[in-house]
Amino acid sequence: MIGEWDPSATNTTTSPTSALLEQLAAFADSPQTAGAQLTQQALSVLKASADDWDKAFTDVSDDILIAVAFFYVRAEMVLPGFESGSSNPAIHVFRYLKGLGRRPEKETVKAMKAATDNRFIPHGDALA
Repeated sequence: MIGEWDPSATNTTTSPTSALLEQLAAFADSPQTAGAQLTQQALSVLKASADDWDKAFTDVSDDILIAVAFFYVRAEMVLPGFESGSSNPAIHVFRYLKGLGRRPEKETVKAMKAATDNRFIPHGDALA
């Protein structure tokens, strides 16, 4: 039909890049101060596939990855549109690091859990 909008035909998801991850890491403590453009970029990659996240993670240090995880955990709590439940990018970070045998320290996991009410953080949906 002419003039009928199909929301499933609209794809606003883009792939994350290592440069974007480094920028987001700088705002891990207060994502609300990241600025409109960076916030929009962070939102546009929110639903990227696990493969896209893994590609972006390969050139980034573990410290940056943990900071990105904190960015998305905190953004979910304070920024509209970042609600992501079991698809939060922090879960991708933890799975990626676990796959490489580089699990974050227990204190880091506790701090992340304390910063959110998302029950899927940090390991994702156990039933998926």
